[in-house]
Amino acid sequence: MESEFVHLDLLDHYMLISNKLKKRFLKKPNVSEACDSFIDLAKQCESLELSVYAGLCWIAAARCEGSLLNTIGETSCLIQSARQLLKAEGIDAELDCKTVYGEYLQAGLSCYAHAASRLNANCTIPICLNLEIIDFLKRINKSEYIENYLEDAMKVCKDRCDTRIYCLELFASHFIKSGDYLAALETFFEITKIVQNSTTNGSRFNILLKCEINSVLLLLILRPNPQKLSQHLAKILEKYTWGDMNDASLQACKMTENVFNLLRSLVTICQSLDTSGLVDLETDFWSILSKEQKELLRILLKIYDV
Repeated sequence: MESEFVHLDLLDHYMLISNKLKKRFLKKPNVSEACDSFIDLAKQCESLELSVYAGLCWIAAARCEGSLLNTIGETSCLIQSARQLLKAEGIDAELDCKTVYGEYLQAGLSCYAHAASRLNANCTIPICLNLEIIDFLKRINKSEYIENYLEDAMKVCKDRCDTRIYCLELFASHFIKSGDYLAALETFFEITKIVQNSTTNGSRFNILLKCEINSVLLLLILRPNPQKLSQHLAKILEKYTWGDMNDASLQACKMTENVFNLLRSLVTICQSLDTSGLVDLETDFWSILSKEQKELLRILLKIYDV
C-alpha cells in the first residue's frame, strides 16, 4: 500500500511540473525551472529504483532542454532516459517477466536514436552509444538487433583503426554465436588485413594470434572443398600442413612453437581418417584457448563425433 502512495505522489509531482509549462495569459512558463524539477524528480525515481518513471522524467527534461535550444543538455537527458528504460527491460528479462511488445526496449532504443540524431557527424559519441546498446542486447539475448547497431558503429568509425577492429571482433563473435561460421571467418580475415597494414604493438600481436587460431578452428569446422577454397583461406591450412615457424604470418603474430605444433596436430588429425586423438589434443589445447575458442573446439569435436 505504501508503494502505491509513493507512485501516486510521484505522478502528482510530475503532473504539477507539467502544468507549470502550460501557457497562461500574459505569462510565459519558466521552462528552465521545470527542466530542473524534472531532473530532480528523475533522480528521486532512480534512488527508489523506479526506472520507468525515471526514464519518463528524463524524457520530459529532454523536451525542456530542446525547447531551450540546449542541444547538449537535451542529448544528455535522452541518454539518461534510454539507460533507465533499458534498465527496466533488463530487470524484466532477469525476472522472466517480459512485456509483450518489448515497450521498454523499444522506447530506450528510440531515445538512444534521438540522442544520436542531435550530435554532429564528426562526433564519436554515437559509436559509444551503439557499443553500449550492443553490450545490453547481448546481456538480454536479443541477438536479432545486434547486427544493425554493429553496422551503424562501423560506418562512424571508418578512420578509427582500433575502434574498427573492436567492432569487427564483435561482428565475428556475433556470427559465431548465430552459426554463420563463413561470415565469421571472413571477418577475422578482414581484421588481420587491417592490423597488418597498421602500426603493430603488443595488443595487435594478440589480435593477430586470436585471428589465426580462430581462423584455423573455423576452417576445420566448415570443412570446405579444397577445390572451392579461396587462395587466402587455403594458405591458412597450408601453413600447418607443409609450412613451419618461419612463415611470415606466424612471426607477425608471435606464435609460440607449442601453439604451432598443437594447431599442426589438430589440422593433421582432422584431415585424416582417424580422429581418436582429438580427445587428448583437447586437453593440451584447453589452457591456451579463450572462452570463444573453447566453444569452437567443442563444436569441432561434435562434428567429428568425439
